[in-house]
Amino acid sequence: MDQASRLLKSEYGIISDSIFPVTGGFSTKAAYRVADLDGIHYFVKVYDKSLPTTRFFVERIDTYMPVLDWLSTSPALCGRILTPIPAQTGAYKVEANADVYVVFLYIWGEVPDIQRMTRAQTVELAEILAHLHDIDKAAIPFETPDLAEDISLPFCDQLMGYLSERDAKYDVLDPLVSPHGNMLRTAIRETLYLRDATRLEYSPLVLCHGDAHGNNVIQSKRLVLADWEGLRLAPAEADLFIHAWHPHGDTLLEAYAAARNKYRINHELLRFYTLSRRIEDIWVDIQRLTEESPDEVESAKLLNWINQGIKEVQIIL
Repeated sequence: MDQASRLLKSEYGIISDSIFPVTGGFSTKAAYRVADLDGIHYFVKVYDKSLPTTRFFVERIDTYMPVLDWLSTSPALCGRILTPIPAQTGAYKVEANADVYVVFLYIWGEVPDIQRMTRAQTVELAEILAHLHDIDKAAIPFETPDLAEDISLPFCDQLMGYLSERDAKYDVLDPLVSPHGNMLRTAIRETLYLRDATRLEYSPLVLCHGDAHGNNVIQSKRLVLADWEGLRLAPAEADLFIHAWHPHGDTLLEAYAAARNKYRINHELLRFYTLSRRIEDIWVDIQRLTEESPDEVESAKLLNWINQGIKEVQIIL
C-alpha cells in the first residue's frame, strides 16, 4: 500500500489520508479505497500486466477509458457509471514495474452479486443498458480506434488446441474436461457457425459494457454499473446475453424492450453471445489454472468455475 500511496501523490496529485484494501474483481492484483486530505474517496485498481489473462485488460485501458470518461458526464448516465480519474499527465493509467494503476471516484454501496439481484435492480440495469445502447460510434465526439469488438474469437482456437493436446502436468483437469471434449468441440463449431451465419448480418454497433451482471453493479443511491474493461462497440445482444444467468432474466429483457421500444432483440445473436461467452470463460479459467500458478484455494475455485461453465454449455446446446 505504500507504493500505491507514493504513486497517487506523484502521478495523480492525490495525498492519501487513509488507504484500505477492497475487492477489485477477478482481473485485478489488488484494489484500494483511498481517502485524500479533503475527504474525497477514490477507487484504485492494480493490474499485473505480466499475467496472460490480465494482459488483454491492460492493453485496452487507453482504448476504453477516454470513452468511459466521456460517458460519465452524459446526462443519462452521470451517476450511474464509474467516473475515471486521469493522472496529471492526462493518461488513464500509470505503470510501476509490472503493475498498472487506474483510478476512479469511489462509489459507496453494496454489490448485490449475481443471484441476489432484485427485480427493481434488474429494471434499473436494463434502463442503464438501454441508454448506453443508444450511443453508436457517430455519437462519440473523438476517434475511437480499436473499440469495435474482436470477432475472430481466438479463445475458440485456443480451447480447441487444448482439447487436442492437454499437458499431463495439469492432469487434475483431465477427469473434468475429457468426458466433455466432444461436446465442447461441438459448442465451438456452433459458435463459429453462428458468428459467420448470424453475427455478420446483425443490428448496428452500439456501445456495450460486455459484462453487466450482478457482481459488476453497486447499489448506491442509484444502481451504478462498474467494471468497464469490456467496453466496446458491438450489437446490443453483446450485453443482453447476460439474461441467461440472471435471476430475473425475462424481466431484464422485458424492461430493456420497454426502455428501447424501437429495437428488436435478435435471439440468434443472443444465442451466439451466450455460447461464445461461456466458451471464453472456460478457456480463461483453464489458462489461469495452467499458466498463472494459482494457490490451492484459487485453483479449487477455478476448477469449480470450469465445471460450472461446462454444465452451462451443455444446457445451451
